[in-house]
Amino acid sequence: MRRYLRLLHDRPFAALWAGSTVSAIGDAMTWVAIAWLGFERGGAGLVAALVVVSTAPVIVGGPVMGIALVRFERRRVLVTVNAFLGCAVATVPLWAAAGGAAPTWLLFTVGGLYGLLKMANWAGVTSLIPDLVDSADLDTANAMESATFGIADVAGPAVAGALIGLVGAERVLAVDAASYLAFVACLTAVPRGRPTVADDEPGARTPARLRPAFAFLVRTPPVRATTLMYMAINAGETMLIVLLPAYTRTVLGGGPRTYGLLVSVFAVGTLAGTVVVGAVRWPWPLGRSISAAAALSGGALAFLMLQPGVTGTAAALLAAGVLASPLTVWAQTIRMRVIPPELRGRVFGMIRTLIQSTPPIGAAVAGAIVAGPGVGAVAAVMSAVVSASGVAGLWSRALRPDPTVDRAPAAAPAAIGP
Repeated sequence: MRRYLRLLHDRPFAALWAGSTVSAIGDAMTWVAIAWLGFERGGAGLVAALVVVSTAPVIVGGPVMGIALVRFERRRVLVTVNAFLGCAVATVPLWAAAGGAAPTWLLFTVGGLYGLLKMANWAGVTSLIPDLVDSADLDTANAMESATFGIADVAGPAVAGALIGLVGAERVLAVDAASYLAFVACLTAVPRGRPTVADDEPGARTPARLRPAFAFLVRTPPVRATTLMYMAINAGETMLIVLLPAYTRTVLGGGPRTYGLLVSVFAVGTLAGTVVVGAVRWPWPLGRSISAAAALSGGALAFLMLQPGVTGTAAALLAAGVLASPLTVWAQTIRMRVIPPELRGRVFGMIRTLIQSTPPIGAAVAGAIVAGPGVGAVAAVMSAVVSASGVAGLWSRALRPDPTVDRAPAAAPAAIGP
């Protein structure tokens, strides 16, 4: 625990972490509220459509945010994006407060804006961490960054599930709007930096500066392998977002409270595992450990095919969360130790853009399967996709040695130039 306490006493890092955590809790509440609204208005098909619209724009927004994080001072980018998203999300509860249900087109609009701009936070926060902490603290800092989503996914869905029945799903989004403004306030404690690429650097004013990031990703085996794994895992786990509302209603006979609690149970496992991983020095190769954990997490999700009731479902989700928890921590450590500082913003933006490009596929597939074979078939496909990514990682030569050395591979330097 001393590692965590040391970082929490570091004011800039603590402010960045606290602000991003509060914002993530608001986002998690919004996901539950919008998913339940979609299910009530149009079933699993509308939920799938909302997930697609909320995730697909990252394919465009990711590269744009990556360029912005290079071209402009990163803290300013984060402040601008979060202030804008806070105002956009606030339109839904304001519409409801005016006396009418928020129209479905407004939900799609807010979701689309979130998908377009979210990479500013996802890549921006990650790219700032190596500038704020020592290399020896990267594992713990990455565990805390990963724990941000775990804390959010534990608290957000449970609170949202309870609030939906009290104030309505539209008004739940008011909490998310306030959380964006809280993040903006916390960012004032983060020191201002400089753009990663100077104005007079060749190619600085063109998208060509993304080419070295893409070349580095392709030519660096552990970064390439973990990115491909996570693209598959994200597609599989996004199926869970579409599956759970329908599963809660049709299999378990529950409502928004049960749905929120099930989402939280998965997150409890993820958070618990993340905290443990960040507090210990892992003795085994990280690449192989990531692969084994993914394969086992997919196996735990397979129990949903049996439709075991509330207790059994919660146990399966808890186990899957615990097994999935180390993946982000270890992969981020690998990446931070092999990606040169001048490429971090671009490479992290590209990695997370690629990883976030597959959820629309997972959501669309899950929506089609729910409407056809049903929830059991969705659970089977979801489990197979997650497990297969882990098995593929175990066979990958790129992840057999431990790639967490503090230098880039020998093949990478040729890709670093503009």
